[in-house]
Order: sequence, then structure tokens, then C-alpha cells
Amino acid sequence: MQPNTLENPKEFWKAVLGEIELQLSPNSVVFKSLLGRAGIEKITDNIIYLSCEDEFVKKNIETKHRSLLTEVVSNLARKEMEIQVSVKKQNTKQVFKNTEYTAPLFQQDKDTNQLIKEKQMRSNLSPKFTFENYVMGKNNNLAYAIATAVAEKPGELYNPVFIYSGVGLGKTHLLQAIGNQILRNKPGTKVIYTTGETFTNELIEAIQSGKGKGKFATYEFRNKFRKADVFLIDDIQFVIGKESTQEEFFHTFNALYMDQKQIVITSDRPPRDFTNLEERITSRFASGIIADIQPPDMEMRVAILRTLRDRDKSQIPNEVIDYISEKISTNVRELEGAYIQVLTYAKAQGLPLTVETAASSLGQSVREKLLKNVNMNEVLKAVCVYYSVKASDIKGERRHKELVVPRQIAMYLMKEMTRTPFMSIGEFLGGRDHTTIMHGVEKISEDIKKQEKTKQDIVNIKQLIYAN
Repeated sequence: MQPNTLENPKEFWKAVLGEIELQLSPNSVVFKSLLGRAGIEKITDNIIYLSCEDEFVKKNIETKHRSLLTEVVSNLARKEMEIQVSVKKQNTKQVFKNTEYTAPLFQQDKDTNQLIKEKQMRSNLSPKFTFENYVMGKNNNLAYAIATAVAEKPGELYNPVFIYSGVGLGKTHLLQAIGNQILRNKPGTKVIYTTGETFTNELIEAIQSGKGKGKFATYEFRNKFRKADVFLIDDIQFVIGKESTQEEFFHTFNALYMDQKQIVITSDRPPRDFTNLEERITSRFASGIIADIQPPDMEMRVAILRTLRDRDKSQIPNEVIDYISEKISTNVRELEGAYIQVLTYAKAQGLPLTVETAASSLGQSVREKLLKNVNMNEVLKAVCVYYSVKASDIKGERRHKELVVPRQIAMYLMKEMTRTPFMSIGEFLGGRDHTTIMHGVEKISEDIKKQEKTKQDIVNIKQLIYAN
């Protein structure tokens, strides 16, 4: 029987899924995480009725995959078809099955939303970060698909997950959306969200408070993280170069991984670029699935701002959104900041929301940023933080591979951002000859044109400088 006869709904649906998986390749993880969890209920003359596990899957199919699904279904059916998606009814008692949550006898009717809010607070999650308000595009579709799959079936599909990107491209949003979605599905799950910096600081505090009470009273610290069902750690690069923290993180990672608990990690660079992180840790990262998030293209930036406009119900015209999207191309954080700045500026000045108003607002912002007084010490500090190296090593004579690039980038940024003469930069960086500085600046200038990574590193370090 040919599947396009529609005589056998299950066979027809298999054909549809097969065609979609081919079209989505090589990112078929999208297929597995969403469409693969929908089933066909029945087919009428012009309508195919689908059912799925929950509202989250339903909404994603309807908003992000409806056009592709309708096209494939219509082609296989050889006529125009519509798609209708519904959620299977579930027994609400199953919500808390196999979780740590057991309410007291007289509190069984406690509002589930309130419970989720309490769990979000304890997990350090912000309710504003959800998959629903995350705009997906070509630059982030793989990371998004992996994140949604993990949120629906933590510990089962992809583990560990490593997501990397430059500053302000949505890593934290995705990471927290995973935690929020898991708590929505199973409020009894123990989700822990932390950052590399917080993890380090908490370990230091545990060690300091534990002195004199045995070797180290870090049991409470370890239990907090090692008993998690889902461990979300943001900006792992902050543990680089800190031996005690790396050791503790390694054992925490191993304990969770062996217990098949979900681990999701984010960073500003891929594991292969960690020069001062132990190989046994980077190999653990590479054992799972790795995805990156690229800077958004023009169409994506416009989509993000239009989503913001719809959410806030502001009256900003399309041409103003287009102008902002054209001028701000670095990352989502700066894009959203520029959008808010234009709205605030127009309201404060009593001006209409026009392209001219936006130009005045953003022009002022750019001028203020350029006029910020940046010195060589600030540049050196930001470079050292970003690459996890010491200032003494940058200034020293060692020519190890992990020091050459940070040293040359420091030369480039000092020249570009401070307009200091080559000779003075050379003296500041350990008494180097001015020709060495010139070579370093030229080398990075060429790398920026040829290597996207170098270009993004420069953007990230500048943001660190301006943030201080």
C-alpha cells in the first residue's frame, strides 16, 4: 500500500516523519526532540489530527514546525491538508511520580504554580527565561533543539550537553529555560543552576569555614551539587586555572554522570580551546553533545526585536526595528539594550519613534562608549580574565602557545583602544621592542579578517572592558 493513499494513518505518519527527518538532516535532533514525540490520531478528508505528550511539544510544533509539517503532509497526500494538534489527557497524579515531592496529607491541593515558583527560587532560576520567549533561527536551532529535548527527557537523550557562544547570544537563557521547563513538567525534580564563578566562591567559603573541623567541612557543599537531578552550570570558563575548583568540579561531574543525572554546561568557547583546563575534564565535555550559538543575522535580529515589541505591546514601527537591527550586530544582549534605549530616549525627549530618533539615541550611546577612558591596565586585566592567564606571564618572556595569542591580542587592543604608541606598549609589556608590538597588532588584524573566532574573542574582551 502506498502511504499517500491515507488508508493507514500509522503508515502515513511514518512516511511523514521519514521525509521530515531527511529534510532536517544533519540537525535531525530537532526531529527527535519534538516531532518524533507526536502521534497521529485520525485522518479526515482534509485534516490530520495529531496528539502529543504535553502543551510544550504542541506549542513548538504549531509555532516552529507547522509550515514544514503541512508542506510534507500535503505533498505525500497529493492534496492540501491541514494540521490540528492536541494534548493527550494525563492523570494529574502522575505529575509527581518518581520525584522527591510528597505533600502533607492536608496540603495536596497546594497550587502547583506556587510550588514551581518556590522551586525556581531555590534552584536560582529566573521565571522570565523560557523556551516560549526564545527566538529560534539558523544561528541557534541545534542548541535550541538539544535544550528542548533535554528539558523533556533529562538524563535520557543527551548527556552531558555543552553549549558555547560569545557574550550575550543566549546561553544563559537556554540553560535556565531547561531548568524552568523541567520544573514545570516535574516540580519534584531537584534542579541546581549555578555559574562557574559562584561554584568557585562557594567552594572557597566551604573550605574556609571548615578549617579546624576535620580535613575540610565541604560535605554540605558537595551534597548540594552531587544530589542534584539536573545540574546546570553557566560560564564554566571561570573555573580554569583554579586547581581546587577544577578538582571538585571533576568529582561532582563524575558523581552525577555515573548516576545518570542530567548535566548541561555553557562556556564562551568550545572545549578544545581550553588551554589551562585539565584534559580529563575537557574529555568529559567532549563525551556528550556539543553545540554552538552564532551571532544572529539581520533577519534573526529583526525577529528578536519584533518579538520584544509584541511582548511589550510597544508601538515601535518596523522601519525603526530594521534600523536598530542594522546598526547593532554584535549580540542579542546589546541588541535588546539598544531597543530599550531607543524607547526610553524617545519617551524622555517627547519625540516620535522614528528612524531619526533612533539614530540620535544610538549615536549618543556610541559616542559615550568611544569616549570612555580605557587604559592599558584595564585591557591587560580583561585579556587575562578571558584567557585565564597571569599578567606576569603576558609580560614575561615565555613563548608557550597558550600565551602567544593572548599577548598579541593585548597588543592589538592596547593600540586600538588607547592609541598608545608602539614603543610605550612595548615598555608596558615587559620591555619589548616596538617592532614586536607592530607585528602582533598586524597579526591580529589579519586574523580578525580570516578567523571568526578571533573576531568574536575581540568582541567578548571589549565587552568585559566596557562592563567594568
